[in-house]
Amino acid sequence: MFPIKYIENNMILNQQGEWWAYYELIPYNYAFLSPDEKMAVHERFRQIMTVNREGKMHALCIASETSVRDRQERCKRHLKGDLKETAEKVIDIQTEGLIASMGGMENEVTYRFFLGFKLIKGEEEVSVKKIKEDALAVFTEFINSVNHNLMGDFVSVNSAEIERYVKLEDFLRQRVKGKFSLRRLEKKDIGYIVEHIYGQQKTPYYKYEYSFPKEKLEKKTVVRKYDILRLTRCMLQEHQKYIRMVREEGESCAAYLTINALIGELEFPSSEIFYYEQERFRFPVDVSMNVEIVSNRNALTTVRNKKKELNDLDEHAYESGADTDNSVVEALMDVDELEKDLGRTKESMYKLSYVVRVAAENEEELERRIAEVRDYYENDFNIKLVRPFGDMIGFHEEFIPSGSRYENDYIQYVKADFLAGLGFGAARILGDPDGSYIGYDTETGNNIYIDPSLACQNVAGSVTNALAVAFTGTLGGGKSMFANNIIYQEVLHGARALILDPKSERGKWKEMLPELSDEINIINLTSDEGNKGMLDPYVIMQNKKDADSLAMDILTFLTGVSIKDGKRFPLLRDAVKAVTKRSDSGLLYVIDELNEMEDEEAHLLASHIAAFTDYDFAGLLFSDGKVTRKISADKALNILQVQDLMLPDSEKNVEEYTSIEYLSIAVMIAIGTFALDFIYSDRKIYKIVALDEAWSLLQVAQGAALSNKLVRAGRSMQSGVFFITQSSSDLLDEKIKNNIGLKFAFHSTDKTEIRNTLRFFGLDPDDEENQNAIMALETGECLMQDIYGRVGKVHTQILLQHVFDAFDTRPPRREEAS
Repeated sequence: MFPIKYIENNMILNQQGEWWAYYELIPYNYAFLSPDEKMAVHERFRQIMTVNREGKMHALCIASETSVRDRQERCKRHLKGDLKETAEKVIDIQTEGLIASMGGMENEVTYRFFLGFKLIKGEEEVSVKKIKEDALAVFTEFINSVNHNLMGDFVSVNSAEIERYVKLEDFLRQRVKGKFSLRRLEKKDIGYIVEHIYGQQKTPYYKYEYSFPKEKLEKKTVVRKYDILRLTRCMLQEHQKYIRMVREEGESCAAYLTINALIGELEFPSSEIFYYEQERFRFPVDVSMNVEIVSNRNALTTVRNKKKELNDLDEHAYESGADTDNSVVEALMDVDELEKDLGRTKESMYKLSYVVRVAAENEEELERRIAEVRDYYENDFNIKLVRPFGDMIGFHEEFIPSGSRYENDYIQYVKADFLAGLGFGAARILGDPDGSYIGYDTETGNNIYIDPSLACQNVAGSVTNALAVAFTGTLGGGKSMFANNIIYQEVLHGARALILDPKSERGKWKEMLPELSDEINIINLTSDEGNKGMLDPYVIMQNKKDADSLAMDILTFLTGVSIKDGKRFPLLRDAVKAVTKRSDSGLLYVIDELNEMEDEEAHLLASHIAAFTDYDFAGLLFSDGKVTRKISADKALNILQVQDLMLPDSEKNVEEYTSIEYLSIAVMIAIGTFALDFIYSDRKIYKIVALDEAWSLLQVAQGAALSNKLVRAGRSMQSGVFFITQSSSDLLDEKIKNNIGLKFAFHSTDKTEIRNTLRFFGLDPDDEENQNAIMALETGECLMQDIYGRVGKVHTQILLQHVFDAFDTRPPRREEAS
């Protein structure tokens, strides 16, 4: 008999009259955790298992195959802007390249984790009224059952009973929600799980619909039986070793295996079966854990009875003159230890029915997969699996939410530590459901997509609302190419971008990316006379107040005048304010204003500024207020590059800068402030400001302040700042660090830098495995932390060859002599 009788939100009433509450356990990050952090996760899960001292629990791990082609098509739904048609063509080319790179496979496996708890009434006050209510409920149930047998069409449930259990569910949720991130299921989720068990493979969750109409009467709620039973619309053919399921969309086979014996104890950490299977299997494997809680008193009774049985076997062997079997001796020792442990801790025991479900399109593939699953459990974890003949339907029904345990012959008595150590909910998941394809997880092979604009949308499960993104790592690791690829795809999808390119590496994009040619604006500034004054604050800033602030930032940096300088700072400030009030404002007029003051210090300051106004490319910063040619960022992809910039090494102290290096930083401050104006454009459009060689801005006070402004403004204006820099220590200023959502760290060999990176990711900086993981990163590989706090290793991938060529900054190979 199908166990589900009625569904109310995340609650299920089964045919035995039991109410169950089901939740989805949002997968939690487990990669790169230290042993102590893993123990903390273990303890939290152990606490969930001990929430109910009595009752039942049901843990479900549901794995399904997701179509890569379908996921790519889903990306098209989010396309916007004038490049939408071009983006669709690029996605189609990407799709074919992606499937080819996967060896022709079109599906990948995704995992979801569910927890169900049987709801138990607390002790209620005995009263005449309560006795009458219970008696009436029993009578009503009797009448309903008679009607069902006669009519067979409808199920009715007492509305007061529903309300009572709604309150119990809310109380239960309050007790468990602080341990992990849990989501109440909806009827759609329950329907999807059931249909998955009954062979539904083709419909992805986001497309799945399940209607469950109800009629609310005065004292009862009525539903049609058909609306529940139609979830099982599948023809089942039971064979001794498997089930064949025939649905409209096709046929499939499923087999069920259960634990026969635990050979030895599982050691934690390293016993996380659910976690490591995500790395091992490239096909879906479902698991059902049906758990019945045995109170400490009953557990002790069971253990002592078992101990008596073993002692009887031992005595029988002694009386017959034979040696006691080693297995009996070992079992006696284990039982004795368990008895002492239960007496000391007062913990409950758990009757566990652990069933593994393996599915495939045909019997031959099913047998291959079963062999691989058996090898995984038996060789890696010393767990003996059996495949009971003729019991496939019974074990099949254990997977249905609120279903009962089918077979008592394979029960395992375990403690909470065993269940907590299995890694239920531990994730090998990275990225977002939709977005730009960036590469694949090196451990699972699953494709990774990101949508950098999601962070500020308060999506479920996210741990940040910061739109800023960090790319760190030594030269040649692939960070710039990777950042370029994300920007390229986001622009195609409807974003606008401004890249500050101090190395002038992107000058050929217009020719090499023809699909974007009309939307690429390359602003190439040189020290030529025609470019003079184009980066003057009064030229690039639309607002006079902003121009005034930028003028002060540039001049204080170049002259070394600080706000603490009680003599020169007021003079400089007065001169800048006077220029700001002019109708033809330009930075050159600051010199005139200083010279007009009757003060020797002002004249010296004027001479100092005048000395570098025509030095190399400093002329870009100084105009006479008559500049007509202005830079703009009105295209989808804007690249601002200044040739001949000589940025100092990131390790160099500011006091050691050469004059050219000072001027280079001043230019970066100017174009960085121009980027701030870009951020304040249309709030409805997602915008990106990419700061290549970002350390050059971050290590000077004016640049750090500017970066903070960019980040803070970006969050409210739907703009992401991409920091592309060599060292994560550049970003360790708390104001910036706490406002970075997505993080990517490429190869490094410096131990101090590696520790800083791990600290930046919120990982244990002293864990040797984590340190070695970063040191072992190859070119094009990176450590990633997504907006949900999950960490993993990504192999970045650009699927279009001409895009790879455009972003490749390596020098050309030397031709071999013929």
